[in-house]
Amino acid sequence: MTSKWDLSFLYKGFDDPKIDEDLNQAKEIADDLEKYRGKIKTGDLSSKELLELFQQDEKVQTLVSKAEGYGALLFYQETTNEDHKALYAKMQQQSVDIENKLIWIILELNELDEELLQKYLQDPLLANYHHYIIVKRLSKPYLLSEPVEQVLSQKSLVGRDAWLKFYQEFTAAFEFEVEIKGDLKKMSPGEIYPLFRDPNPEIREKVFKAYYQKYADESIAINHCFNNIWKNHGQDVNLRKYPTIMTPAHIRNQTDEKIVQTMMDIIKKNYSLVQEYYKTKAKLMGQGNKIKGSDLYAPLGKAIKYTWEEAKHMVLEAYTEFDSEIGEMAKQFFDHNLIDSEVRKTKRFGAFCMGIAPGIDPLIQMSFDGTSDGVSTLAHEMGHGLHDVFSGRKQTLFNYNPPLVAAETASVFGEQILIDKLLMTMTDEKAKLKILTSQLEDAIVTISRQTMYVFWENESHEKGAKENLSSKQMSDIWDKHVRDTYGDAVDFLPEQSWNWATIPHFLDPRVFYCYAYSFGMLFVLGLYQKYLEEGNAFIPKYKRILEAGGSQFPVDLAASVGLDITQPDFWQAGFDYLQKLLKEFQAIVEKRT
Repeated sequence: MTSKWDLSFLYKGFDDPKIDEDLNQAKEIADDLEKYRGKIKTGDLSSKELLELFQQDEKVQTLVSKAEGYGALLFYQETTNEDHKALYAKMQQQSVDIENKLIWIILELNELDEELLQKYLQDPLLANYHHYIIVKRLSKPYLLSEPVEQVLSQKSLVGRDAWLKFYQEFTAAFEFEVEIKGDLKKMSPGEIYPLFRDPNPEIREKVFKAYYQKYADESIAINHCFNNIWKNHGQDVNLRKYPTIMTPAHIRNQTDEKIVQTMMDIIKKNYSLVQEYYKTKAKLMGQGNKIKGSDLYAPLGKAIKYTWEEAKHMVLEAYTEFDSEIGEMAKQFFDHNLIDSEVRKTKRFGAFCMGIAPGIDPLIQMSFDGTSDGVSTLAHEMGHGLHDVFSGRKQTLFNYNPPLVAAETASVFGEQILIDKLLMTMTDEKAKLKILTSQLEDAIVTISRQTMYVFWENESHEKGAKENLSSKQMSDIWDKHVRDTYGDAVDFLPEQSWNWATIPHFLDPRVFYCYAYSFGMLFVLGLYQKYLEEGNAFIPKYKRILEAGGSQFPVDLAASVGLDITQPDFWQAGFDYLQKLLKEFQAIVEKRT
């Protein structure tokens, strides 16, 4: 038996009058803040007045985030429900309308001259907002006039955001036809995806072909989604005069191009790990030196199925053994019905944790399939939830959300805690082999493959901003970067050339979203080595990182525990750790073949 969340602590239903009451209150506060207009850029506001303005702005954003978040959660749990769709669309429009009322605040912060800026930054009364002000001024060279910013915000509802929403709704309703044991079955995305890891290789191949072929069959609609995203981002880059197409991502992630490029160069340098792993797995599966594309995620040995209660127990036990406070915090997600883990048709595919605002419980959505990956996903999303809780008890809204590159810290760390817990309980070589396989494949998917996504996305954006790309062109670009990553270790199915079409992150308004996963996992591998070195003495440091939320730059978070992410050696250290796991995996395979 799985679980379903209870959203009544937010609102009682899609027609709850409290939703409009909250939004009306947000509008009233936003209108009242007009009394400060023109006074930030001139320095005529006292620090006390600027503090009040920020606090009131946070109140507005909290009310909006709660209402819009609720609309999104209803839509995600049932994407074909017309009432939920209507509410979500209304919330998006209201959010933009209220945001436009307050755009002037960010614009005026960016008009401050250096002397006035330092006056505010040096005042301890505004200490909580110093980082916020600095981060908002990172966009200073690229901001436009208030009327233009307002138009762009409004246009996003029928442009970029609309294409993403259409893609989500369209693909969530997909039905995949697969013949299994003589029966033709129709499955939703949540039902077919676990079969990528089915023990039967024939079923896996049929599932892979059916899954990717469905996206190929719907290429007209999907192609429009991607091309419009390329064009939209290209226009934004030109309009704002960003130096590169990835600049917005670096600003959003509070990092710089040199650090990201250093990381990506190290990852590409270590593509050999990906190729060695899959050649070894092919050997173990009796496929020589090249594994079939449909066997990338093939389980080794008999697949173990877990009940929801077993998964809950495993995750809670792992977190509690790491730290009793963290274990108790994790337990609250189950006790307060904050997790929707049911597999349902038309439910948004994938897993996520939504943190709305400090003081509001974060919520987790996933489709629990009973596999070991399902257990890991629970640990991962629970980590996100714990990060939100820790951040919420120390930070106000403007410093609540960590940048994406740091947002994976607690989630990946949580998975690592679970894996170590499982390894400690392993009593035979077969079981250890499964854990090593899981660890290595997770690292490959999270680090190497996500970086491959960025290389594909970068080339597609460059070309797609100038011309309309055909599906074949996108597939050709995909195949090129796949070859770079996997070399000759994998014999991919022709249908897998459509893999790019299945990845919603490419359509996310946060363009170049995927390198955050690579960054996050390598960052955590560095943190985890510190934990292994220092033991329990590291746990208070770890909690302080989570409590920091978005109040520090990632480079400073790393420095707080003695790590320097500007150096290639930091990123290589993660691969050195993974190479040890690979050698252990290869040694076991050698004994078994």
